[in-house]
Amino acid sequence: MNSLHGTVRLVSEGLLYFFGKFMLLYITIPLTLMWLLIGFTFGIGEDVIASISGPAYFFIAFFSIIGYKSLYSTAIAFGSTRIQLLKMCYGVGILAVVLSMLSINVLQLIVRTAYEHWDVGARILHPGLFLGQDYNFFTYLWMDIMVGFFLFGVPFLLYSINFRLGMQKSIIILMVLALIIMFLHYGSFLSNAVEWFVGLDFDALGMTLISLLGLVGLVALLLTYPIMRNAPLRAKSSKE
Repeated sequence: MNSLHGTVRLVSEGLLYFFGKFMLLYITIPLTLMWLLIGFTFGIGEDVIASISGPAYFFIAFFSIIGYKSLYSTAIAFGSTRIQLLKMCYGVGILAVVLSMLSINVLQLIVRTAYEHWDVGARILHPGLFLGQDYNFFTYLWMDIMVGFFLFGVPFLLYSINFRLGMQKSIIILMVLALIIMFLHYGSFLSNAVEWFVGLDFDALGMTLISLLGLVGLVALLLTYPIMRNAPLRAKSSKE
C-alpha cells in the first residue's frame, strides 16, 4: 500500500466513522425519530421548532479541528506527506459536508412531510427560517451546504494559525484585531458599513449572503494550505 492510498483510506475511514456512523446513525436518525414521535403523539404547534441539523453543524466544526489533529501525526508516521494529507482532508472533507447535508435535508423532508400529513404546526429549524426563504428542498440544501463549508473552513483556519503560532501569539493577534475593530467602530469609521449592513433586505439577499458565507469558508480552507504544508510535527506549545 503506497502512502497516497494509505492517506486516502485513513481520512476516508475517519470521516465515514465520524459522520456516517457517529453523527448520522447514533445521533441524527434517533433525533429525527424522536421528533416524528413527538409530533405524532403530542401534536405540537407553531411555537415549537424541531432541530435536526444542529448536531451536524456542530460535528462539522468539531471535526475540522479534532479530525485533522488526530490524523496528522498518524498519517505522517505511516509515510504520508503533509501536502497529501491536506489535499485528502480538503477533498474528502468537502464531500463529507455535501453528503452529510444531503442526508440531513432528506430527513428534514421526511419530518416536514409527516408533519403536514398529521397537521402538526411545528417548524423545522433551518437558516432559511431567519432569511424569509420559503421551503424548497434544493434551496434549503444549498443553504445547508454553504453553512457547512463555512463551519468546515473557518475553524480549520483558526486551528492552523494556532498550530503554527501557539496559543499565546494567537491570542495576542486576536486581541490586536479586536482592539482595532473596537477603535474603528467607536470612532465612527465603520458607521457607514454598519448602516449599510443593517439596511440590507435579508429576504431578498438571503441566498446571496449564504453563498458568500460558503465562499468565505472555502477561502479560509484554502488559506490553511500555505500555513500547514510545511508544518512541524508538533504544534507550538501554549507558552511559545
